Amino acid sequence: MTTPTPLPVASSRRVFLKNSALTTGALAFSRVISRAAASTAANARLRLALIGVGQRGKAGLTALDREEIVAFCDVDFARGRDAVAADKTTAPSLARFPQAKWFHDYRLLFEQMADQIDAVVVCVPDFMHFPIAMAAIRLGKHVFIEKPLCRCITEVRALRDAAAKAGVITQMGNQGRTGEGIRLAREWVQSGLLGRVHTVHAWTNGGTPAFYSHDWPKGGGPEETPPATLRYDLWQGVSPERPYRRLRSHQSWRGCVDYGTGRLGDWASHQMDAAFYALDLDAPTSVEPASTEPKPATFPALSTLEYRFAARDARGPVTLKWFDGAISPPQPVEGFTFRPDGGSIFYGDKGMMWVASHSSSARLLPETRMHDLAGNLPPKTIPRVAGGPHVEWAEAIRASKRCGSDFAIAAPLVETALLGVAAMRARARLEWDSAGGRVTNLASANQFIGPGYDYRPGWGV
Repeated sequence: MTTPTPLPVASSRRVFLKNSALTTGALAFSRVISRAAASTAANARLRLALIGVGQRGKAGLTALDREEIVAFCDVDFARGRDAVAADKTTAPSLARFPQAKWFHDYRLLFEQMADQIDAVVVCVPDFMHFPIAMAAIRLGKHVFIEKPLCRCITEVRALRDAAAKAGVITQMGNQGRTGEGIRLAREWVQSGLLGRVHTVHAWTNGGTPAFYSHDWPKGGGPEETPPATLRYDLWQGVSPERPYRRLRSHQSWRGCVDYGTGRLGDWASHQMDAAFYALDLDAPTSVEPASTEPKPATFPALSTLEYRFAARDARGPVTLKWFDGAISPPQPVEGFTFRPDGGSIFYGDKGMMWVASHSSSARLLPETRMHDLAGNLPPKTIPRVAGGPHVEWAEAIRASKRCGSDFAIAAPLVETALLGVAAMRARARLEWDSAGGRVTNLASANQFIGPGYDYRPGWGV
């Protein structure tokens, strides 16, 4: 593989900051495209920018390596480019793009290459989803974002509305939305196999190391030295300036309120999605939390929440209960084993159903009913998706079609999770006015509906 020359960050940053449109935050970019991105020919390869190359970026790289990746961006080339090149499962995909340009700063990428890319894949920590995706949408680019869509509800709504106005093709990367299990769940529920579904339990024990309840101080304390390869100022992005700490930036950022959304925000997109799709859930009317006591700047180690959804059309009211950490839901039937990664259980007045983590499969409970109905289950009426969410998105761009988890579809699911995050931070039951986007019973909790801090200047938001 030809190793690209790293961008000289100090000098390139000085050049970049001459762009007054960015540093003033006016619209972030002078070359704003007001129309929707042009359709791509059915047989054309998409020109892509991959922002965030390690971790989940690897999935985007391998899934989309038949397209044309023209730019990569990562704040740490050692943990991004070099780690991907050293991984035998991803190295062949990376080697397909020796001419791609490499950047540390996504703003420089857009400034220099906006006219050379069709679409952008965003695989960075939660708190930077919004500014990167908004910048791409303003340039008329199609966008794929790893879940959760954004870090707070105000960002979710702004991004959803901007994408709709721009007419770009979008996708949130909750893999299960393209899977078989979530389609079976909807077909079985909609056919009446479970009767009226009144309760869903969803849970996860996944991701424990990333959610330890560290008591990160709001400021001060000894500052560790960032690795020489990490552009820590760029890693901080829109978030408040904090002293560098390795564990926070490289392992536990999801558990810190400035950067992530805790275990709930991270996993709800996987474990609640089947309920949203099968039951046509939209916005809850209330959520009530219970958790271990959180530290001032982090999320609790264990939590449960109870959401209430009003009746809608032919569907009656639904209660959705969430369990995480070391807490599992009540056992639905004797002998049922809760898998640690999670899943969901549907309770109807005519039966029960288990949906595995990431909606990978669905089974009726008890297992004897599954066997009794073998060969007589409802027909498969929902089109299936081949290739996963990245491929679905790429094909949707070429066909000018909507994705299964585009921002308008993903927004209610993510908002529900983030309302639960707000309830945990407020440590109170919240009543929710979705149309107004506000908590009605506790005014002080509305601070958790937005980012909770002023974005640092120079990021276009």
